[in-house]
Amino acid sequence: MKAFRYASPTELVYGAGSRRRVGGEIAQLGGSRVLIVTDRGLAGVGVADELATHVATDGVELVGIWTDVPQDPTFADVEALVAKVRTDRVDTVISLGSGSVMAAGRSAGVCAPDERSVRAIAKAGPVGRPLLNVCLPTTAGSGGEVSRQATLTDDESGEKSGVRGWQAAARLAVLDPELLVSVPRGQAVASGIDAMLHALEAYWSRRATIVTDSLARPSFSVLFTKLVESIETRDVEVLGELLVASTMANLACGNAGLGLVHGLNKGITGLAHKQGYEAVPYGMLHAILLPWVVDFNIPAAASKLATLARDVGVAQDDDDDTNAAVALNAAIAGWLLELDAPRVLPWPTCTDDDVEFIVKDTAGRPMWQDNARTATEEELADLVRKSLTDWSEIDWSTTL
Repeated sequence: MKAFRYASPTELVYGAGSRRRVGGEIAQLGGSRVLIVTDRGLAGVGVADELATHVATDGVELVGIWTDVPQDPTFADVEALVAKVRTDRVDTVISLGSGSVMAAGRSAGVCAPDERSVRAIAKAGPVGRPLLNVCLPTTAGSGGEVSRQATLTDDESGEKSGVRGWQAAARLAVLDPELLVSVPRGQAVASGIDAMLHALEAYWSRRATIVTDSLARPSFSVLFTKLVESIETRDVEVLGELLVASTMANLACGNAGLGLVHGLNKGITGLAHKQGYEAVPYGMLHAILLPWVVDFNIPAAASKLATLARDVGVAQDDDDDTNAAVALNAAIAGWLLELDAPRVLPWPTCTDDDVEFIVKDTAGRPMWQDNARTATEEELADLVRKSLTDWSEIDWSTTL
């Protein structure tokens, strides 16, 4: 067995209705002045106000609810939140929402005690002890409740950056599946695709270990087989399975790393910001890239992809690994179609300079190194160009 390191600084509390105990949990951890960070959508439907009723307990005071978190928070968004945290002498930040909310809230908890700017902290790394960060995810998606990275966008460059390190991890994550019941379908789809990909890319990663595999493999199975059902039925038991699987998937990829889908996603997102091209939501952009990257990885990851194929019932034990891997990719394409996920970049063209920008960005990220199969710059460029082709027109019953 190869040597490895594994870390998970976040305590988990799971259960339907567990949000109602959040005040007592905070009191036990020493928190006293609490700010709820959320978005306007959740605030508008009363989810934040309902949570607020469970915060106040002996020695714990709610000092406010912050709702100005956009879908893609920037350094400037967090700077404004940090100012609020400092002014109100907040010692505990509750992040209630999706990955964007948790990224903003956790970043504020790290940056508020630090005199440096958010940009400087993102560049050089945090120091010192953060405020008490508590996360309540409302989607089965990013896994930000257990992540040691809070992804933000640089206002100036449009590049994805953020706050990283153990300080960026929440001290406590309260996993309440009842919070997922009313998530809009589009958000549930994008979040579920992101979570599934965390599991898939962690499983095929070059840095995968016996521990990360034990998290990634079962979480992939749950996310792949139950996401559609969870969206159609909104059954709390099924949503609970999805929520825990999403958390497990992030624990896996947070230690094993990710792959080319996430890597290309960041370059494409940066280019869209730079050139003013139409942007695609994070998880939905994964859907555009996923079949192409799985096909590319089959020569290097056939055995692991075959294992997943057998787990979810699209291949038999006696099937050849390559054939089983191909069957899994075809099933993934069918799964994305059932979710009505996008299949092609919504750009009329992508210039050679655009392609080069994405390739250089991707090749400079850890995802390129951790991916199951090493891609040359020419192969990265080919994957970018393929994302301009509707993958539903491809016969995925064989490798390309």
